[in-house]
Amino acid sequence: MPRSLTNRKLLACGACGWVHYAMTEQEKAELDGALIRYQLSEGERQIYEAEFRQCLKCESPTDLFRQATEADIDRAIGHIVTPVLL
Repeated sequence: MPRSLTNRKLLACGACGWVHYAMTEQEKAELDGALIRYQLSEGERQIYEAEFRQCLKCESPTDLFRQATEADIDRAIGHIVTPVLL
C-alpha cells in the first residue's frame, strides 16, 4: 500500500537525481519481520540490507545523496519514491 510522504525527509541521489525518502527504524523493522518466513541465507541478507543503503536506480551509495530540491521533487511526480535507511 502506498505510504504518505507528507512531512518526510526526501533525498535525491547525487549521481542520477532519483528521489528517495528516509525510512524510519520502525518501517525497517516491519519489513524485516515480513522476511522471517523466507529464511534468507547470509548472502541473501546482505543483498537485502544493501538495497536500503543505495540508489535503486543507479546503485550509488547513500553517502552521495543530498536533500531533494523542489526541482527534484517535481521530476519525481509520477514515479515511485523508494526508501533508504540513513
